[in-house]
Amino acid sequence: MKILHTADMHLGSPLNSKLSGAKVRERSRELTDTFRKIVNFATREGASAIIIAGDLFDCERVSAKIYDEVTGIIEGSKINFFYLPGNHEGDSFVGSGRTLPKNLYTFGEEWTYFELEDTVIGGRSLCSPDLFSTYRAHPEKKNIAVLHGELRDRSASPATVGLKDARGVGLDYLALGHYHGYRCERIDERGVAVYCGAPECRGFDECGEHGYVVIDTEGDGVTHRFVPSAVRELHIVELDVTGALSQREIEDGAEGQLSGISAKDMVRLRLSGKRKIDLNCDTDSLYRRFCHNFYYFEVKDSTGLEIRAEDYAHDKSLKGEFLRCVLSDESLTKEERDRIITCGLYALAGEALYDK
Repeated sequence: MKILHTADMHLGSPLNSKLSGAKVRERSRELTDTFRKIVNFATREGASAIIIAGDLFDCERVSAKIYDEVTGIIEGSKINFFYLPGNHEGDSFVGSGRTLPKNLYTFGEEWTYFELEDTVIGGRSLCSPDLFSTYRAHPEKKNIAVLHGELRDRSASPATVGLKDARGVGLDYLALGHYHGYRCERIDERGVAVYCGAPECRGFDECGEHGYVVIDTEGDGVTHRFVPSAVRELHIVELDVTGALSQREIEDGAEGQLSGISAKDMVRLRLSGKRKIDLNCDTDSLYRRFCHNFYYFEVKDSTGLEIRAEDYAHDKSLKGEFLRCVLSDESLTKEERDRIITCGLYALAGEALYDK
């Protein structure tokens, strides 16, 4: 028997970012479309169930449009859904007062169990120190538990799941939600604890591949595999500008680092390293050169200045005096010093400095 494990879709997320209004709406649509794709995949694979391990929605107030879309997708399938509320949505779904789809089964604050062919699926929405001491595995079936929280050594209230506490209780698979990247930890010789991750990434703290997990109960044990699903990936690309002699050299280096990334993806180019004092990293020029290559593109300048105080010890120019003054001020942080020097050098050159 095949069961899909997904979580953390965050439907209805405001997607706070620098995306344009049109792209925010498009990304919101893509989140719902990915949920639909997961259900369609489960149908093609002949899956018997889909586990949603929390945070199907992004907040407790679900719009009627999203609610109707989600319930329509669920009701339109012949698959059983086992849904656990997460920390973001609370009772937005199960406590809405609306009629839930007949093929949607929910877990309460205490352990609730459902038998499905050769497997028992148990879950509870409330984590506590006695989380696994009250869990009851079926001795003759495969046992899957569904929880939403942070995986640690020991269980605690309100949202931590103890990996060591789960040892020896008879689990074959612990379906987890909360972390947005795929992760698998062994519980004991029998079972594993798996975060399926979010099927779509929403910010640059969620880079890399995203998807869901297919669980297979065929045979003696339980196996699983990760299936990518994200419409777009997010990438943080590092470019060390240390030693660069010109803006052209920086841009050519960026082109090499960005090559191979799909045009449908979202990219942050992060400049790092030490740049020469007379070399400005023109982030606006970098943005204009590459912004049309990707769905979304931004540049972050995290460079520092390569300055040796001794090089200006005997410089009698206004620039030398300015640099000695700033470099000798011990009250300034490194970031403040670099910022002041950059602004000052622009002023001395008769140019304006604009933040991009």
